[in-house]
Amino acid sequence: MLDHDSPSTLRMPHAEAHALGMRALTRLGLAEAEARTVCDHLVDNMLCGYAFAGLPRILAMADSREMQAPRTPVTVIHETPLSALIDGGNHVGYISVAKAADMAVEKARAGGFAVVGVCNSWFSGRNSYYLERVARAGLIGIHTASGSAMVVPSGATRPALGTNPIAFALPSRDDPLIFDMGTGATMWGEVLLKALLGEDFDEAVGVDAAGTPTKSARAIVDGGVLPFGGHKGYGLSLVIQSLGMLAGARRRRGEVLDFGFLFIVFSPTLLMPLDEFTTQLAELIGKIKALPRQPGVDEIRIPSERSFREREIRRHEGVLLERAVHERLLAF
Repeated sequence: MLDHDSPSTLRMPHAEAHALGMRALTRLGLAEAEARTVCDHLVDNMLCGYAFAGLPRILAMADSREMQAPRTPVTVIHETPLSALIDGGNHVGYISVAKAADMAVEKARAGGFAVVGVCNSWFSGRNSYYLERVARAGLIGIHTASGSAMVVPSGATRPALGTNPIAFALPSRDDPLIFDMGTGATMWGEVLLKALLGEDFDEAVGVDAAGTPTKSARAIVDGGVLPFGGHKGYGLSLVIQSLGMLAGARRRRGEVLDFGFLFIVFSPTLLMPLDEFTTQLAELIGKIKALPRQPGVDEIRIPSERSFREREIRRHEGVLLERAVHERLLAF
């Protein structure tokens, strides 16, 4: 089995996990179509091996103050043939950012290039989920997501940046090449899940309320996450936070430190035929995978290769859900 069962986990078919998520999300007040959009994303995260980004995110949604605030329809507030700025209407980002990705694909197909931003939204999930549909449409995509204060800048004791992921996707002859990374030492969803389970990290990835480095997930909830890679991760996170302002982050609450989601999508045909590009990319990947390997290394993997492979395995083996999460979802 790909995943190891334990007394603290429950194995279920992915369709059953989807049904459980749908029941919980509709209890939270989402319309059925909205709940399906969110749940499709969450269950795919679990299939791809990101357990913390799966159904446990529903618990974070339920506890968020945004979920208690009124929601309005997702609308386009500024548009040109090559761009758009979308007001997410305080909907969770799984809904509004999905609409933005689809709009970016549509505009890039028509004009070769598109830039689309989303504001007044929150919790967008896994960037590569959106970019996979971009790349499978034969387009190249870059996606950034700024957030509210969770990450502590280098040398500070309090958070002032989001976990601020950045992702790239390129079409290939087989599965797309996707690289998706957060600029925090860990993702906030993983902090929340470990805090719920009373677990610690293997190393100090955050600080407590006093600004002291700590491994305790519960202490990090009251403090903040550190940037990955020291000053390099901090600098990249600051740039992504700035791009979030371009996507309209200040429109939500008048603060520059907030959620802002940006897509830059373009066609390879602006520079060369698509087949020529995908052939060259396949050649590059082949050269990397054929390199001599260090002792004990069975395979040189390409970014996103593991998640695509594991997705197909878990479709047959099922997904694991922590029993503590399962019980809280049932309590809805």
